[in-house]
Amino acid sequence: MKEKIYTIPLNEAYETDCECPLCFLEKKLEEEAIEYTLGAAMMEPDFRIESNEKGFCKNHYSMLFSKQNKLSLALILETHMEEISKSLDSLSKEFENPSQKRLFKKSSESNKIDDWFDKNNSSCVICDKVEKTMKRYIEVFFYMWSHDKEFKNKVISSKGFCLYHFGILFENAQKYLKKNDAADFLNIIYNKEKDELMRINEDIHKFTLKFDYRNKDMEWGTAIDAPVRAIEKLSGYIHIKNSD
Repeated sequence: MKEKIYTIPLNEAYETDCECPLCFLEKKLEEEAIEYTLGAAMMEPDFRIESNEKGFCKNHYSMLFSKQNKLSLALILETHMEEISKSLDSLSKEFENPSQKRLFKKSSESNKIDDWFDKNNSSCVICDKVEKTMKRYIEVFFYMWSHDKEFKNKVISSKGFCLYHFGILFENAQKYLKKNDAADFLNIIYNKEKDELMRINEDIHKFTLKFDYRNKDMEWGTAIDAPVRAIEKLSGYIHIKNSD
């Protein structure tokens, strides 16, 4: 299939040697979003309105703070905290003369306070941005699987997926593929995932053996970074801070 602009990122991801090409895509999107947030986004009114309202999750706050542009981050924090204060003011009546019956009753219906905490503890501009784009990539993935034999072979010869993206593909197979094609696809990636998990588990076992003094002369081989790859296979890519 002739490469198109929307297929390039997936092909590039499958040209890398990684445990999950979809994680590679997600990581790239996340890094681009971090740079955009502290750069060009500062001059985008729509983005500032959204970031003021939603803020960021703990993980992305940490990533933003790790960058050198502390002034941009401070400006974002300042206006977001102003927005938080305003929204908290809107709950003042809920806290006036509080009674156990009103604030602490168990109910299946949410109230303003519950909604406020849910919103502010779960919203993140970057998470939303990455998730939206990844949904489009999942759609492109299945399109390429159906129409691009070369891409299909790349998937089959790859190292599989992390368990999170394995689940995403499982959930979406019947949405984007015909029934029989979906069954074939799931059978292929299921067996692929089992093989790749076994491969990493063997490396983890070898990693543990290296700590036995009797195996001090044994070559590390592919086991040297087994813990990182195992975590990435189980839970998705992780951010590793370089230690001096």
